[in-house]
Amino acid sequence: MICKNCEQDFVGNYCSTCGQNANVRKVNYKYLMDEIPNSIFQIDRGFLFTLKELFTRPGHSIRGFLEGKRKNHFKPLAFIILTSTLYVLSHYFIGNQTFIDDAITGFKSGAKSENNYLLKWISQNQTYFILILVPFFSLASYFAFIKSKYNYFEHLILNIYITGQQMFIYFLFSFIYDRDSYLVLLPLLLGMGYNFWVYIQFFNEKSTFKKVLLILLTYLIFITQIFIGMILFSLVMAIIH
Repeated sequence: MICKNCEQDFVGNYCSTCGQNANVRKVNYKYLMDEIPNSIFQIDRGFLFTLKELFTRPGHSIRGFLEGKRKNHFKPLAFIILTSTLYVLSHYFIGNQTFIDDAITGFKSGAKSENNYLLKWISQNQTYFILILVPFFSLASYFAFIKSKYNYFEHLILNIYITGQQMFIYFLFSFIYDRDSYLVLLPLLLGMGYNFWVYIQFFNEKSTFKKVLLILLTYLIFITQIFIGMILFSLVMAIIH
Protein backbone atom coordinates (compact mmCIF):
# COMPACT_ATOMS: atom_id res chain seq x y z
CA MET A 1 0.00 0.00 0.00
CA ILE A 2 1.19 3.53 -0.84
CA CYS A 3 0.92 6.09 1.97
CA LYS A 4 -1.07 9.16 0.88
CA ASN A 5 0.93 11.34 3.24
CA CYS A 6 4.58 10.47 2.51
CA GLU A 7 4.05 8.25 -0.57
CA GLN A 8 6.10 5.37 0.88
CA ASP A 9 5.14 1.74 0.39
CA PHE A 10 4.05 -0.05 3.59
CA VAL A 11 2.05 -2.99 4.96
CA GLY A 12 -0.47 -2.79 7.82
CA ASN A 13 -2.86 -0.26 9.32
CA TYR A 14 -0.30 2.53 9.78
CA CYS A 15 2.55 3.80 7.60
CA SER A 16 5.88 2.59 8.98
CA THR A 17 7.58 5.82 7.83
CA CYS A 18 5.29 8.67 8.94
CA GLY A 19 2.70 6.85 11.06
CA GLN A 20 -0.40 8.00 9.17
CA ASN A 21 -3.46 5.78 9.34
CA ALA A 22 -3.92 3.66 6.23
CA ASN A 23 -7.66 4.41 6.26
CA VAL A 24 -7.71 7.95 4.82
CA ARG A 25 -11.31 8.75 4.07
CA LYS A 26 -12.73 11.19 1.55
CA VAL A 27 -13.93 14.43 3.12
CA ASN A 28 -17.74 14.25 3.22
CA TYR A 29 -20.60 14.67 5.71
CA LYS A 30 -19.71 11.54 7.72
CA TYR A 31 -16.03 12.56 7.92
CA LEU A 32 -17.00 16.01 9.21
CA MET A 33 -19.39 14.61 11.85
CA ASP A 34 -16.72 12.20 13.08
CA GLU A 35 -14.10 14.97 13.24
CA ILE A 36 -16.16 17.44 15.33
CA PRO A 37 -15.69 15.73 18.73
CA ASN A 38 -12.02 15.00 17.97
CA SER A 39 -11.38 18.60 16.95
CA ILE A 40 -13.05 20.08 20.03
CA PHE A 41 -11.76 17.75 22.72
CA GLN A 42 -8.36 16.74 21.34
CA ILE A 43 -5.77 19.44 20.65
CA ASP A 44 -3.09 17.48 18.83
CA ARG A 45 0.28 18.49 17.42
CA GLY A 46 0.79 20.20 14.10
CA PHE A 47 -0.34 23.77 14.82
CA LEU A 48 2.98 25.43 13.92
CA PHE A 49 3.40 23.17 10.88
CA THR A 50 -0.09 24.11 9.67
CA LEU A 51 0.58 27.83 10.23
CA LYS A 52 3.79 27.58 8.20
CA GLU A 53 2.13 25.68 5.38
CA LEU A 54 -0.80 28.09 5.22
CA PHE A 55 1.60 31.04 5.04
CA THR A 56 3.96 29.59 2.42
CA ARG A 57 1.95 27.23 0.17
CA PRO A 58 -1.67 27.37 1.37
CA GLY A 59 -3.55 26.18 -1.71
CA HIS A 60 -1.18 23.27 -2.35
CA SER A 61 -1.18 22.32 1.35
CA ILE A 62 -4.99 22.24 1.65
CA ARG A 63 -5.30 20.31 -1.59
CA GLY A 64 -2.78 17.81 -0.23
CA PHE A 65 -4.82 17.52 2.98
CA LEU A 66 -7.95 16.68 0.99
CA GLU A 67 -6.01 14.13 -1.06
CA GLY A 68 -4.81 12.36 2.10
CA LYS A 69 -1.67 14.10 3.39
CA ARG A 70 -3.08 14.70 6.88
CA LYS A 71 -0.57 13.30 9.37
CA ASN A 72 1.20 16.60 10.15
CA HIS A 73 -1.78 18.94 9.86
CA PHE A 74 -3.67 20.47 12.78
CA LYS A 75 -7.32 19.43 12.57
CA PRO A 76 -9.29 22.09 10.62
CA LEU A 77 -12.06 22.69 13.18
CA ALA A 78 -9.59 22.87 16.07
CA PHE A 79 -7.48 25.27 14.00
CA ILE A 80 -10.25 27.79 13.31
CA ILE A 81 -11.58 27.61 16.90
CA LEU A 82 -8.10 28.28 18.31
CA THR A 83 -7.14 31.13 15.95
CA SER A 84 -10.51 32.91 16.11
CA THR A 85 -10.48 32.66 19.91
CA LEU A 86 -6.94 34.08 19.98
CA TYR A 87 -8.09 36.95 17.78
CA VAL A 88 -11.15 37.85 19.86
CA LEU A 89 -9.39 37.47 23.23
CA SER A 90 -6.36 39.53 22.16
CA HIS A 91 -8.60 42.48 21.33
CA TYR A 92 -10.50 42.24 24.60
CA PHE A 93 -7.29 42.07 26.66
CA ILE A 94 -5.73 44.96 24.76
CA GLY A 95 -8.97 46.94 24.87
CA ASN A 96 -9.43 47.36 21.12
CA GLN A 97 -12.53 46.64 19.09
CA THR A 98 -12.43 43.73 16.65
CA PHE A 99 -13.37 44.35 13.02
CA ILE A 100 -16.74 42.76 13.87
CA ASP A 101 -17.22 45.35 16.63
CA ASP A 102 -16.35 48.11 14.14
CA ALA A 103 -18.90 46.74 11.66
CA ILE A 104 -21.59 46.45 14.35
CA THR A 105 -20.99 50.06 15.44
CA GLY A 106 -21.60 51.17 11.86
CA PHE A 107 -24.69 49.00 11.41
CA LYS A 108 -26.30 50.15 14.66
CA SER A 109 -26.55 53.73 13.49
CA GLY A 110 -28.91 52.75 10.70
CA ALA A 111 -30.29 49.44 11.93
CA LYS A 112 -33.91 48.82 12.77
CA SER A 113 -34.67 48.06 16.40
CA GLU A 114 -35.43 44.40 15.70
CA ASN A 115 -31.93 43.95 14.24
CA ASN A 116 -30.32 45.17 17.47
CA TYR A 117 -31.02 41.74 19.03
CA LEU A 118 -28.99 40.08 16.30
CA LEU A 119 -26.18 42.65 16.49
CA LYS A 120 -25.97 42.25 20.27
CA TRP A 121 -25.73 38.45 19.96
CA ILE A 122 -23.03 38.75 17.28
CA SER A 123 -21.03 41.15 19.47
CA GLN A 124 -21.19 38.77 22.45
CA ASN A 125 -20.52 35.57 20.45
CA GLN A 126 -17.97 36.56 17.83
CA THR A 127 -16.17 33.21 17.61
CA TYR A 128 -19.49 31.41 17.06
CA PHE A 129 -20.49 34.02 14.48
CA ILE A 130 -17.27 33.44 12.53
CA LEU A 131 -17.90 29.67 12.60
CA ILE A 132 -21.49 30.17 11.41
CA LEU A 133 -20.41 32.27 8.43
CA VAL A 134 -17.95 29.68 7.07
CA PRO A 135 -20.59 27.14 5.88
CA PHE A 136 -22.40 29.92 3.99
CA PHE A 137 -19.19 31.12 2.33
CA SER A 138 -18.42 27.49 1.50
CA LEU A 139 -21.84 27.13 -0.13
CA ALA A 140 -21.06 30.22 -2.19
CA SER A 141 -17.66 28.87 -3.27
CA TYR A 142 -19.20 25.48 -4.05
CA PHE A 143 -21.74 27.05 -6.42
CA ALA A 144 -19.18 29.41 -7.96
CA PHE A 145 -16.73 26.53 -8.59
CA ILE A 146 -19.47 23.97 -9.27
CA LYS A 147 -17.51 22.48 -12.17
CA SER A 148 -14.53 21.63 -9.99
CA LYS A 149 -14.05 18.09 -8.65
CA TYR A 150 -14.63 19.06 -5.00
CA ASN A 151 -17.82 18.43 -3.04
CA TYR A 152 -19.40 20.88 -0.59
CA PHE A 153 -17.67 19.39 2.46
CA GLU A 154 -14.27 19.68 0.78
CA HIS A 155 -15.08 23.34 0.12
CA LEU A 156 -15.97 23.61 3.81
CA ILE A 157 -12.56 22.27 4.88
CA LEU A 158 -10.87 24.62 2.40
CA ASN A 159 -12.65 27.65 3.82
CA ILE A 160 -12.21 26.57 7.43
CA TYR A 161 -8.44 26.59 6.95
CA ILE A 162 -8.56 29.91 5.06
CA THR A 163 -10.73 31.59 7.70
CA GLY A 164 -8.59 30.18 10.51
CA GLN A 165 -5.45 31.64 8.91
CA GLN A 166 -7.22 34.95 8.33
CA MET A 167 -8.07 35.03 12.04
CA PHE A 168 -4.38 34.54 12.81
CA ILE A 169 -3.48 37.42 10.47
CA TYR A 170 -6.03 39.63 12.26
CA PHE A 171 -4.57 38.47 15.58
CA LEU A 172 -1.11 39.68 14.50
CA PHE A 173 -2.57 43.13 13.85
CA SER A 174 -4.52 43.32 17.11
CA PHE A 175 -1.94 45.74 18.53
CA ILE A 176 -3.27 48.63 16.37
CA TYR A 177 -4.63 51.15 18.88
CA ASP A 178 -5.77 54.00 16.64
CA ARG A 179 -9.18 52.87 15.39
CA ASP A 180 -9.44 56.00 13.21
CA SER A 181 -6.25 55.08 11.35
CA TYR A 182 -6.39 53.55 7.88
CA LEU A 183 -4.14 50.83 9.32
CA VAL A 184 -7.23 49.09 10.70
CA LEU A 185 -8.16 48.27 7.10
CA LEU A 186 -4.80 46.62 6.38
CA PRO A 187 -5.51 43.21 8.00
CA LEU A 188 -8.92 43.04 6.29
CA LEU A 189 -7.34 43.77 2.91
CA LEU A 190 -4.60 41.22 3.62
CA GLY A 191 -7.23 38.67 4.63
CA MET A 192 -9.17 39.14 1.40
CA GLY A 193 -5.97 39.06 -0.64
CA TYR A 194 -5.00 35.87 1.17
CA ASN A 195 -8.31 34.31 0.16
CA PHE A 196 -7.63 35.11 -3.50
CA TRP A 197 -4.09 33.69 -3.25
CA VAL A 198 -5.28 30.41 -1.72
CA TYR A 199 -8.04 29.91 -4.28
CA ILE A 200 -5.69 30.64 -7.18
CA GLN A 201 -3.27 28.00 -5.84
CA PHE A 202 -5.94 25.50 -4.88
CA PHE A 203 -7.99 25.39 -8.10
CA ASN A 204 -5.01 24.66 -10.34
CA GLU A 205 -7.03 23.37 -13.30
CA LYS A 206 -8.36 26.80 -14.33
CA SER A 207 -6.75 29.95 -15.74
CA THR A 208 -5.91 32.72 -13.25
CA PHE A 209 -8.32 35.15 -14.91
CA LYS A 210 -11.20 32.68 -14.68
CA LYS A 211 -10.37 31.91 -11.06
CA VAL A 212 -10.43 35.61 -10.15
CA LEU A 213 -13.87 35.96 -11.76
CA LEU A 214 -15.15 32.91 -9.86
CA ILE A 215 -13.76 34.25 -6.58
CA LEU A 216 -15.62 37.53 -7.16
CA LEU A 217 -18.73 35.47 -7.91
CA THR A 218 -18.20 33.63 -4.62
CA TYR A 219 -18.22 36.92 -2.70
CA LEU A 220 -21.29 38.10 -4.60
CA ILE A 221 -23.22 34.92 -3.76
CA PHE A 222 -22.08 35.13 -0.13
CA ILE A 223 -23.17 38.78 0.26
CA THR A 224 -26.53 37.91 -1.33
CA GLN A 225 -27.00 35.13 1.23
CA ILE A 226 -26.23 37.53 4.11
CA PHE A 227 -28.62 40.14 2.70
CA ILE A 228 -31.44 37.61 2.34
CA GLY A 229 -30.73 36.28 5.84
CA MET A 230 -30.97 39.78 7.34
CA ILE A 231 -34.29 40.39 5.58
CA LEU A 232 -35.72 37.08 6.82
CA PHE A 233 -34.51 37.77 10.36
CA SER A 234 -36.12 41.24 10.32
CA LEU A 235 -39.41 39.75 9.10
CA VAL A 236 -39.40 37.05 11.81
CA MET A 237 -38.59 39.57 14.55
CA ALA A 238 -41.31 41.92 13.28
CA ILE A 239 -43.86 39.10 13.43
CA ILE A 240 -42.77 38.03 16.93
CA HIS A 241 -42.94 41.56 18.28
